[in-house]
Amino acid sequence: MLRKMIVKQEKVIILILSLLLITPMNLYAESHEEQESAPWYQFEVLVFRRIAPGAGSTEGWALDPGTPDQEQSVQLSTGALTEDGKPIAYRALPAEEKSLTDAWGAMRRSRDYRPLYHIGWRQPVAHPDEAIPISISLASKRKSAFEEPLPILEGNITFGIKRYLHLETDLLLRVDEDQTRNEAEYDPGPQNYRMQEKRRMRSGKLHYLDHPVLGILAIANRYEMPAPPEEPEPEPEPEAERIETTPATSDESQQTAPAEPNTQ
Repeated sequence: MLRKMIVKQEKVIILILSLLLITPMNLYAESHEEQESAPWYQFEVLVFRRIAPGAGSTEGWALDPGTPDQEQSVQLSTGALTEDGKPIAYRALPAEEKSLTDAWGAMRRSRDYRPLYHIGWRQPVAHPDEAIPISISLASKRKSAFEEPLPILEGNITFGIKRYLHLETDLLLRVDEDQTRNEAEYDPGPQNYRMQEKRRMRSGKLHYLDHPVLGILAIANRYEMPAPPEEPEPEPEPEAERIETTPATSDESQQTAPAEPNTQ
C-alpha cells in the first residue's frame, strides 16, 4: 500500500514538473506569435509651445521637475520606408507623408503658439506595458560650458494598445531668456516645464493634449501592410517543331528482290 502511494506521488510530481517546463515554452510561443501579429499604425505628432501673454504664469511650477528617462527609448531613423516590400519600423516619414504640415505653418504665423517638433513614423504596436518609447530631442542654438547644444525639448512619446490605443507623454521644455517671447508683457517664471500626460485614442481622429505651456497634436491611423508583389507568370515553353514526312508510295515501298545467281 505504501509503495503504491509513493509511486502515485512520484507521478504527480513528474506531472507538475512537466507542466512547469511546458508552460514557459507556451508563454514564449504566445508572446512571440503576438509580437509577429502586432498591428501596424502610422503615427504623427506635433509638439508646440504656448507663447501668448501670461501662458503658464498662473501655475506653481517645481524648480526641479526632474528629467524624462530616455534609456529605453529609440530615435527615429531616416532613409527608405520599405525594404523588400516590407515597411521599416521607426523610420521617419518625409514631409509629403504627413498630414499636420498645414497646422505647423499656421502655428508659425501665430502670435500665440510656436511649433517645436513634428514627426511621423510607422511601427507595430504592443501592449502599453511592453511599448517602446519614441525619443524626442530638440537642441538649442546656445551651448553649454562643454560646447554642447543645450536641449530645449526632450522626453518620450509612447503608443501602446489594449482595447484602445494609449498615448503617454513625458516631455521637458527648457526655456531661457533668448527663447522667451513677449517678455516685457509677462514674467516667464521658472525655466523648466514638464508635461506628463496619458490619453486614450481612437484611430483616425486628431487628438489634442493640453498643458499650460506645451501642447500636442497626435493622430494615429491603422497601417495596412502592402501586398506582396505578384510573381510574373512563367512564359509558355515553345512547342517542339514538327517534322512532317511524306508517306512513301506503294511503288517506293516495294523492294526489288535480289537476282538469283545463274548456276547453269
